[in-house]
Amino acid sequence: MAMSFDVIMVGVGAMGAATCHALAERGLRVLGLEQFGIPTALGSSGGDTRLCRMAYYEHPAYVPLLRRAYAHWDALHDRTGEQVFHRTGLVSFGLPEGELLRGTRASAEHYGVTVEEVARSEACERFPAFEVPEAYEAVFEPDAGFLLATRAIHLYAQQAKQHGAVLRARERVQSWVLDGDGVRVVTERGTYLGSRVVFTSGAWTSGLLPTLRASLRVTRQVYGWVQPLEPERFAVGRFPGWLLESEAHGIYYGFPMLPAEPFGCRPGLKLGRHVAGGRIALERLDRAVSTDEEEDFRRGLRRFLPSAHGPTLDTGVCLYTMTPDEHFVVGPVPSMPQVFVASGFSGHGFKFAPVIGEVLADLVTEGVT
Repeated sequence: MAMSFDVIMVGVGAMGAATCHALAERGLRVLGLEQFGIPTALGSSGGDTRLCRMAYYEHPAYVPLLRRAYAHWDALHDRTGEQVFHRTGLVSFGLPEGELLRGTRASAEHYGVTVEEVARSEACERFPAFEVPEAYEAVFEPDAGFLLATRAIHLYAQQAKQHGAVLRARERVQSWVLDGDGVRVVTERGTYLGSRVVFTSGAWTSGLLPTLRASLRVTRQVYGWVQPLEPERFAVGRFPGWLLESEAHGIYYGFPMLPAEPFGCRPGLKLGRHVAGGRIALERLDRAVSTDEEEDFRRGLRRFLPSAHGPTLDTGVCLYTMTPDEHFVVGPVPSMPQVFVASGFSGHGFKFAPVIGEVLADLVTEGVT
C-alpha cells in the first residue's frame, strides 16, 4: 500500500531542505526525496560556501526577498545555536559603467541598503591584496558576507525532521502522474501519494517537468582553492568576500581563507568566475577539472590578486540551471494546480533558500504569498 503525504518534495538540496522545514513547521506531513545524499556536492550547492549580499546588482526587485532571507538566516542561528551566515563585508570592484557597480548602486539607492563608496586608492589600502586598474571603482557592503552552504542544508534538513518530515536520501524519482486531485510518485524503492508535489530538483528539473525543458539550460561551473603566497593577507577577519568585474572575462568572485575550525571548510582561498557557460547533457557530465579550466580562474588571480597566486589545493564543479533572463522560476505549474516548482536559479539562488521555502509553503497552503 502506498504511503500518503500532504506534500512530496522532489529534491532536498538548499531549496528543498528549506521548503521541507517551512512546510513541516506548519504541521503538514512532508516527504522529501533526494537522489543523492543530504547534503550532496553533486548538484548546485557544493563547495562549502556561498556569498550573501543585499545590494543586489542583478535587479533591485530581489532586495525585499533578501531582507526576508537575512531574517531567516539569523533565525536559523537563534534556533540551532549554529552560525551559517558570517558578515565579513563584501567589496565589489569594476568600471563605473559596468553591470556590477551600476546594479549594486541602483539596488542600494532604491532600497536604502547601506554601502560605502570607496576610492580606488582607499580600497587598495584597506584590502592590499587587490591590484586593480586606475579606472576601477569600489563599493563596500558591510552587512554582506558568506554562508556555510553545506552546513546550512544539513541544519534545515535536521530542523525539518524535528518537525516530523520524512527525508529519504539516495532514492531517485522514476516517474510521477496526476492522481485525481493529488499526485502519485514512483521511485526506485516505492510508490507515494501526495496531495501536492513540489519540484526543487535543480539541474534535473526539466527531465521531471518536460514543459520547462525549453526554458532551463544546465551549465557546468568550475571553481577552486589555492594556497596564497602571502596567506596572512587573506585571513577571515582581515579579508572580505569580493566580486570583481573584468572588462574581458566577466565577474570573478571569492572568499576569505576559512580554517577548518570552526568553519568546517577545506583549506585554501576559494574563488571562481561567474559565467553562464554552454549547455551540457547530464548523462555526459564530466566532473574532472582540466588544466585549461583551472586556468580560467587562475587568470583572475594573476591579474587582480597576485599575492594569492600559489599552488592549487583543490577544484570543484557545480551545476547552474539557467533561465533566459537569469531570473527564477517559482510557483504552480500552469494547468496543474497540485504541482509546484522552484528552479532556474541561474547561479545566484542559494542565499534565497529560506525565503523561497517560505514562498513555496505559502503557495502550497494558501495559494498566495
